[in-house]
Amino acid sequence: MDITILGHVCIDNNVSEHTTYTIAGSPAMFMDKVFNKFPGVTTHIIAPYGTDFLPYVKEINIYPDKPISDWTLIYENNSQKNIRTQKAFNRENAKPLPLDDKLRTIISKSDVLFFAPLTPDFTAQYVLDIVKYTKLNALKILIPQGYYRSYNHENNVIPREFKESQTLLPLFDFVIVSEQDHAMMGEIIKRWARITNVVMTRGDQGSVYLHKNDSVVTTVDPVKPEDIVDSVGSGDIFSASFGYKYYLTKDIRKSLKFANEIARQCLFYPANNLSFILPI
Repeated sequence: MDITILGHVCIDNNVSEHTTYTIAGSPAMFMDKVFNKFPGVTTHIIAPYGTDFLPYVKEINIYPDKPISDWTLIYENNSQKNIRTQKAFNRENAKPLPLDDKLRTIISKSDVLFFAPLTPDFTAQYVLDIVKYTKLNALKILIPQGYYRSYNHENNVIPREFKESQTLLPLFDFVIVSEQDHAMMGEIIKRWARITNVVMTRGDQGSVYLHKNDSVVTTVDPVKPEDIVDSVGSGDIFSASFGYKYYLTKDIRKSLKFANEIARQCLFYPANNLSFILPI
């Protein structure tokens, strides 16, 4: 299985429930850690990065082959009891990459394409141009958290409306969001479900799937807050696991259950040392 994650990488300075650390972050990096533990998967990351990110590229397959600037997007994340506050720096170095031949070739060979931006800088036209290079049978998954982010003069992440949604949603087979992405996300996904398949993660409540008149709710055995080592990246871990399982099985219930279980297991480990046992 050839999987590509298009979007951003970043350097995360994380303060979480019971740990503090600096790590290569972003959905792409968390997903890559998960895919490395799945059999038969080759992962490609397409994202802008700087020379300060070079210590993190040794074990990943990233394009472009060389840094495009000195500095990489930086996020400062404070996560406590499923509540996260963030700051973002070096955003000027995190603009979308040119659509050159190498990038298009990577996209065209992908069995699964995740589009997971951390800023809203990818225009609808850029995404339209990307998607037209995918295989006819490729599974295309949108993780739009970056479109819900704007920034104030102190670099704090502040809410933004996903104004590109009506153009982008029809391009993807699934959109995966967190209930924390927007205050009204529970209502928003009902509208989206008329357009495409929608999955929303709900923290210790599990996840929900909607599409047209179909719905599936899956629960998870909640982890006590005092037992959580690190919740950073949980949604990305879920998304990676869901996409992998759904590509193999085309079964919504099995895929949700699989993703819930892996994301739950990872709560007991720091994000820089993920560990889990593959569910049977």
